[in-house]
Amino acid sequence: MGVNSGGEEIFLKKLVAGRGECAGLSPVEILKRFYPSFYDGPQVKKWIIPIQPEFHARLFTDYGARQTLLHEHAGEFVIEGNTIKKAYLSHSRNRQLKAGDIVLFYRSRDTQSLTSLGVIEEVRMGLTQTDEIIRVVGKRTVYSTAEIDESLKPLTVILFRHHFHLRNPLNLATLLESGILNGPPQSIMQISDEKYTVIKTLGGIDGRFTVN
Repeated sequence: MGVNSGGEEIFLKKLVAGRGECAGLSPVEILKRFYPSFYDGPQVKKWIIPIQPEFHARLFTDYGARQTLLHEHAGEFVIEGNTIKKAYLSHSRNRQLKAGDIVLFYRSRDTQSLTSLGVIEEVRMGLTQTDEIIRVVGKRTVYSTAEIDESLKPLTVILFRHHFHLRNPLNLATLLESGILNGPPQSIMQISDEKYTVIKTLGGIDGRFTVN
């Protein structure tokens, strides 16, 4: 936008897209240009991903009153749970996941709640070599080299941007009562646009940051 008195360039990043600014842009382009705003219209699918509490705590270190544990700082990888760009590793063979899709994370077992929202940047499937997986995830993973090496293969890697946690996490009772779920999710599952709209309303997702 200009240069200050010290000769430093000044840049502007818009966080909320103005009317007409997203015309002709793909969901991924909107994500990159206006993050944390994102497209959530019918062009993209919406998915619920169940995640166990210990992995949720490592992937989303800023969630709730969670404290970082000392052992997380050991090994070759520095835990990157507080970064925007993250990697979710799964054994899912779902080939419908694609860039631009919305992922909603469901913390199982303890809180049994829908907690966090992200948008997929890339999906890599059928990865069998530890070195290749590490190259794909870079520092976006919370897993150590040893954990990746010992995991069952092949793996699916979902690279996504974390946007925010739901202002009002939705517990299982609410999800059942509102018809979003028929029971605790056991694997990655797609939900309809109508069910996503209910989550958006009940979960307190700020509409200023959504493009549709």
